[in-house]
Amino acid sequence: MSEKTINNGFKQYLKDLKRRKNIKNYYLKKIKSGKSYNAVLIDNLIIKILMSLLFFLFMIFKTEHLTVSIISSILFFSLALYASYYIKSNRYDKKVSEVNEDIVKKEIIKEINYFTNYEFIQYIKEILEKYYDVPFERYRKDIDLIGKKQDEIWAVKCFKIPLEERISKKDIKDFKDRANEIGIERGIIVTNSYFIEELEDEYEGVMEFVDFDKLIFMIKKIGEYPSKEEIEEIIINKYNENKRKILEKRGKVFSRKKVIKYLFLSFSLYILSKMTIYKSYYIVMSFISLSFAIVSIFYEYFYEIIKRDIEE
Repeated sequence: MSEKTINNGFKQYLKDLKRRKNIKNYYLKKIKSGKSYNAVLIDNLIIKILMSLLFFLFMIFKTEHLTVSIISSILFFSLALYASYYIKSNRYDKKVSEVNEDIVKKEIIKEINYFTNYEFIQYIKEILEKYYDVPFERYRKDIDLIGKKQDEIWAVKCFKIPLEERISKKDIKDFKDRANEIGIERGIIVTNSYFIEELEDEYEGVMEFVDFDKLIFMIKKIGEYPSKEEIEEIIINKYNENKRKILEKRGKVFSRKKVIKYLFLSFSLYILSKMTIYKSYYIVMSFISLSFAIVSIFYEYFYEIIKRDIEE
């Protein structure tokens, strides 16, 4: 195996390690209300160490034997770490599933929001055809699709509305009346939002109601729900986008174009410090301005390195 292959393999390993850490960091921030991976790790270690020290003091008091107390404390620390990992890993996996559900829902909402009404109907048509395994055809304005399901003709109406709005009884009645006019008794109503309560009981056996949650269920059933790898890719893209935005904001403060301004400000503040009773304050501000100038000199160089790292 060549040196180049080894180096490439090591670089890929570090890249994968960094990727996994960023993904875990994202999950922990969601689960732990903003706490980073490092913060959670340090907190856990500090708690285990304090518990082990207390156990050590207890053993010293009980046995009055230093070696036994040290060995017992090390065993206690190891068991505490193992128990904590076992308990928290199950809880963590459950929370990760919830976070993933939230990520997918937001992505689907974002995708639907960009659809025109025509594109939304086409999107629903493809889902229904795969879910029911029957073809649906485009129809007229008041009825979006029709298809033969369970040896009966079904009319379909698609409502693309804001998520906070609800489909009303009037919406259902208007669609039902229009379907009855053309001799269709059964219908499917699909929305990217939700229905008002008790509609299903009123139209049981006549109408099928597909709200946003049922739509997600259908997407899972037809095998088009994002995989674990695809969800992780979404997380990495979010991480890179946030990092890029932070760099752009910092770039407005630190840039080579502002070096002269910061140096001039630093020099001016230093001169003023000789003429005022607040000498220390002006010297500190002069030093801060000089620091900004120094950071600005090298910022663009490091920005390009980080930018390449994000793009890779």
